[in-house]
Amino acid sequence: MQIHLAIFHPKHAGILSAALTLGAEKVILLYHPQDDISGLKSAIQARGIKCEDGLIDFDTQLAREHFAQLIETHQQHDIIFNASSGYNKLVLLAFEQFTNFGYPVFLVDKFTDELHWLNEKHTHKDIHLSHEIKLKEYLKSFNTQIIDSGQTSPEDKASRELTQWIVSQLGQADRAIGSINYMAMSADINHRYTLQQNDFKNHHLQQLLDHFAAAGKLTIRGKKIKFTDDASRFYCNGGWLENHVFALLYGMRKQRPQLADLAKGMTVVRDQGKVRNEIDVAAICHNRLHIIECKTRRFGNSKADKSAANTAIYRLDTIKSLAGGHSGKAMLVSYQPLNKYTLSRAKDLGIYCCSHTQLKQLERHLFKFIDQTN
Repeated sequence: MQIHLAIFHPKHAGILSAALTLGAEKVILLYHPQDDISGLKSAIQARGIKCEDGLIDFDTQLAREHFAQLIETHQQHDIIFNASSGYNKLVLLAFEQFTNFGYPVFLVDKFTDELHWLNEKHTHKDIHLSHEIKLKEYLKSFNTQIIDSGQTSPEDKASRELTQWIVSQLGQADRAIGSINYMAMSADINHRYTLQQNDFKNHHLQQLLDHFAAAGKLTIRGKKIKFTDDASRFYCNGGWLENHVFALLYGMRKQRPQLADLAKGMTVVRDQGKVRNEIDVAAICHNRLHIIECKTRRFGNSKADKSAANTAIYRLDTIKSLAGGHSGKAMLVSYQPLNKYTLSRAKDLGIYCCSHTQLKQLERHLFKFIDQTN
């Protein structure tokens, strides 16, 4: 029986992915009393892998003796230490004991998704992990539950063609796009909005409305606009950008089989709590969580705009950290230009940004985002 010994840490991944790749039959999961291992344990067991858990003492000598006892108890099996997760002192103590007793130790690199053998390199080759983990089990391992799994297939052809046309109008119809966003947001409960006199004089807006109507997103009768349904209203209120990002990633899977799972409009909640978070686009690539926030509002230099931009950046940073641990990645995609202040703040937090005219090369930026190993 192949057994993996691992130490739980609430910000570290690499335990489930390694167990799946190496074909472990059992995981012994040690943890600190303050940590909640229920999510990870459930995800491991759901894959048909036995999971035995136990508390670990932070006292140096007691921990050393604990590791020695575990090795002795399981010496008739193929026991391996997974050093990818855990608290530094405990990881070093476990490495010491496994090396002293002549048992292998490996580490999963959170950036490259490679499994490196640390003390058995003469008999074991480093390998790339398999890409089997899905969004649900990855999030569960970080005690994050999916309330609504969102959409897992791209939009229809008419919507895709309209979205491509909108992107082609970058720099020319920015204000008109903003106007339609406002109309969709301000429409009444029956999805109706009354056009103002100035709207009829706006050439870009009228052209845009005609394209949206031709794609079946709305109808125009005199001064009245009626959005077709909830989905169409969402699309007109900026949802087209979210759809665009998702559709591009969906198509990229042929070139990036590491994209193991993908969803749009997913709603999650942490630790059985009541605060819900919607993730515009979420993906598992290289066994890491990638989240993307899509914005069509304008982020100018006013105090209110800077505040809104900060909120978006900090929200992204919080979700990627809580739901994805230290290996989580985040990206902000904005139809409008981002000011230097926002770009600087995003860079400090390791959030990739793509905005305005860069959207014409959005697929290239998405490839760069998922391929980055930092």
